[in-house]
Amino acid sequence: MALSINKEAMKVVREMIEYSDKIGVKVIKTDCGATLIDCGLEAKGSYEAGIMFTKVTMGNTGTVQLGTWKLDDEISFSAVELFVTEPLITCLGSQIAGWQLGEGNFATIGSGPARAQAVVPTDMYLDMTPYRDRNDEVVLCIQDIKYPSDEIAKEVAVACKVDVKDVYLLLAPSACIVGSVQVAARLLEQVCHKMHEKGFEVSKVVNCRGIAPIAPLVNDEIKAMGRINDAILYGGSTEFWVDADDVECQKVVHQLVSSTSSPYYPEPFAKVFEDCGCDFYKVDHDFHSIARIQLQSIRSGKCFTAGEINKEVIRKSFLN
Repeated sequence: MALSINKEAMKVVREMIEYSDKIGVKVIKTDCGATLIDCGLEAKGSYEAGIMFTKVTMGNTGTVQLGTWKLDDEISFSAVELFVTEPLITCLGSQIAGWQLGEGNFATIGSGPARAQAVVPTDMYLDMTPYRDRNDEVVLCIQDIKYPSDEIAKEVAVACKVDVKDVYLLLAPSACIVGSVQVAARLLEQVCHKMHEKGFEVSKVVNCRGIAPIAPLVNDEIKAMGRINDAILYGGSTEFWVDADDVECQKVVHQLVSSTSSPYYPEPFAKVFEDCGCDFYKVDHDFHSIARIQLQSIRSGKCFTAGEINKEVIRKSFLN
């Protein structure tokens, strides 16, 4: 039986609905009949909700767990660690945010398994993977500071060819615990889409894992957005096992990390974002990198590393 990431994600969604009070989320039935799960706008959220939100963005096809990220002998942060064996499905077919919903100033970006069912022409990341889905229920995750309108839910329903009552939307702004967890967990998809852009075939990835600090909350959306992105840019560490030769590994490894590929390194994300007029589309794509990577070639057995954990930027970003 073919894998359906929407079907797998719905297992997590139903658990979130059943235990909504326990995990601090709010379940809302919209006027049009869609189901909205607020994970941090008017709801408190929790670490558990953050892990579940992350699993949904990944189509429930990876392993996600909590850990600890040590800054120094006095200060440490919580961390999220994940393991993926099918990045073409998990990262590019589901997790990466590529579906623009609405128009102009009211546009929002969706991630999650509904992308692989809608396959909208503007979602360029789906060109990087052959995976497509078909299910009677669909799930889309949104990072925003407002509830999605009925028009958004209907747009998802039409694109996915399902009834609007079978649309499930998960919402978390940047400035909430779920936002901190799920964005830090995007470090593997950052590597995958950058591999593609640099000419390395993501299909050669056999297994991958990553860990990044979970940014502490701050009641400022821009500052929070800066922290959660700095978590990946300056604190994210990854390991990729690849079925590639040594020349391929040597060629790409330094193009994947922020210290040797980002045009803004070591600027904090919030400053770069504000300098670009708070417009994501004006931020150079090469800024979206991880701090450190090790590539393990399963052909030669050799390891290739690049990048560094920049604790000074994390210190400034997380503690000021």
